[in-house]
Amino acid sequence: MSSNAISAPITRAGAEPAPASSLPSLGHPSLGHPSLGHPDPAQFVGAHQTGLWRYLRALGCEPARAEEHCQDALLAALNDPIATAPAADAARWLRRAAKNLFLMRLRHERRRPEVASIEAAEADWRAWGALADGGDAALAALDQCLSSLPPRDRELVTRRYADDEPRTTIGRALGLGEAGVKQALRRLRARLRACVSRRLADEDENDSERGRGR
Repeated sequence: MSSNAISAPITRAGAEPAPASSLPSLGHPSLGHPSLGHPDPAQFVGAHQTGLWRYLRALGCEPARAEEHCQDALLAALNDPIATAPAADAARWLRRAAKNLFLMRLRHERRRPEVASIEAAEADWRAWGALADGGDAALAALDQCLSSLPPRDRELVTRRYADDEPRTTIGRALGLGEAGVKQALRRLRARLRACVSRRLADEDENDSERGRGR
């Protein structure tokens, strides 16, 4: 998701990344070993993978590509001193590495992400507190916002972001042209972004009121 009238993908849609234990590269002998002062690879990946994948999705990266970039960034981190740094520093390093991999892929393929501004999408991710909780609060709010959509709008979001259907296929199923699907998705993303921001702001206000009442 993104900011103002800017578009971005729905990060809840699509399968989340495979668990750390399913990553075959974790057993590579070049990775650090806990007995040598390095973090356990599976624990390191488990601590950072989901939040990193969601972050890339928020920037407009497709689910499969996001998982690929996550794995590359995580493996690079495990072979770098950053793996022994505090968790917040390691997470910052990983976001920068994964974002650079994503941008390089876009340049190589000469295409644009599904967000109008990666910088604005990243600003939203920060504003929603997702850097601290991996996007849990934002995604909980998003689930509520999605459930409030009319059935046709919800189907459109599901087809595009959960099922990863091309806009042409969606258009044929829903009786829309490709341009109509694109416009409808842009409108829905802006609506969902505003809904998530509003729900998170309401939660913050409620938390503050509860704190004052103690």
